[in-house]
Amino acid sequence: MSAGTTSCSTRESDDRTVKLLVLQPTPFCNIDCDYCYLANRLSTKKMQPAQAVDIVDRLVASGAVGSDLSMVWHAGEPLVLASSYYEEIFSALAARRYPFTIRHSFQTNGMLINDEWCNLFHKWSVNVGVSVDGPASIHDAHRKDRKGNGTHAKVMEGIRTLQRHSVPFHAIAVVTAESLLHPEEVIDFFLETGVDRVGFNIEELEGANKSSSVAGENVSNVRRFFEVMAEGEERSQGKLTIREFENARGAIKGSHTQDCPSPDLRNEQTLPYAILTVAWDGAMTAFSPELIDASSKDYGDFILGNILRDPLAEIFASPKFKQIASAIDLGCKRCAETCQYFSVCGGGAPSNKYFENGSFESTETVYCRSVIQIPIDIMLAQAERQLGIAPPEKSIPQNSNRNGGDRPVHAV
Repeated sequence: MSAGTTSCSTRESDDRTVKLLVLQPTPFCNIDCDYCYLANRLSTKKMQPAQAVDIVDRLVASGAVGSDLSMVWHAGEPLVLASSYYEEIFSALAARRYPFTIRHSFQTNGMLINDEWCNLFHKWSVNVGVSVDGPASIHDAHRKDRKGNGTHAKVMEGIRTLQRHSVPFHAIAVVTAESLLHPEEVIDFFLETGVDRVGFNIEELEGANKSSSVAGENVSNVRRFFEVMAEGEERSQGKLTIREFENARGAIKGSHTQDCPSPDLRNEQTLPYAILTVAWDGAMTAFSPELIDASSKDYGDFILGNILRDPLAEIFASPKFKQIASAIDLGCKRCAETCQYFSVCGGGAPSNKYFENGSFESTETVYCRSVIQIPIDIMLAQAERQLGIAPPEKSIPQNSNRNGGDRPVHAV
């Protein structure tokens, strides 16, 4: 997912437990980012608190929850609803005394964060992610309010409020054409702001976002951006962790091998049951959360059923679900057969494959090249430099263009 990453998982493809439940409390968003994948963000509809609790109850009754469940409140701006809305839901869920741990997360634009929200975050140990693309000149180019004004100043107020209350948070930054032109300004912003964790999402073709400001950029420009980010992370001496490099280091130390592992070793976006995304009205999809609001010439949409109405077993037995799952499975097998990075990503992100390449059965995407392959290459080079050894012949190529040279990041 765009708010997360696709690192390789030890989960096997027949694991039927839900690990991540993404709930859309409302589609509405108080700002109008031009790269947002959601089409209906003017809608003020909302999920009722009792419905949110009912959804978890239904998962439990279906035996779909293991030892823990992550609940992410996203797909709209979650903080446009009152903090009392979530207090009611969190309290009701806690009163159920489920035999598993629930971890709540918000991905927010940060503009509405105040003391009251910070009290809620502390009380329920909420994981908070703030969307901020860097300094105002870069952030405000794409993240504007509904009057066309930049949002950076208000976001910074929210960040300072979190810091004043000692609420841990991470940042998610979308990498746009402006970011690629000014990587030094981006890394300096995060270092100077005191953010200790940041993840970078390349602007992608997904859902309602039909174009990308980075389309046509050479891989070398994206590589240079991440090289500057790596230099900044190293310069911070442990004060800043960049998600893509953390994942790369873990892969190098752990699951990464020269040979592709079993094609049954998958990341959670490619597994049928691991991630469920539920819209405000109970409409449900699986795999990539970005599919929840998207249309498709092949499938009409990606809604598999309504979890408030349809038994989970029936949803997963439907022809539509089986068709999508089969296509994603085939794409993963092709990745395992052809990509030397498969042990790192476990099959990529299905939504990226579909919206960029036109098929779940496809393989490499902008996401693969930008946030999987390049960070791995950079971390390998960094490790060699720190060890004082000459770089050996790479088991993983510098880019996936076997014919040499750079190619546009939008190429298939």
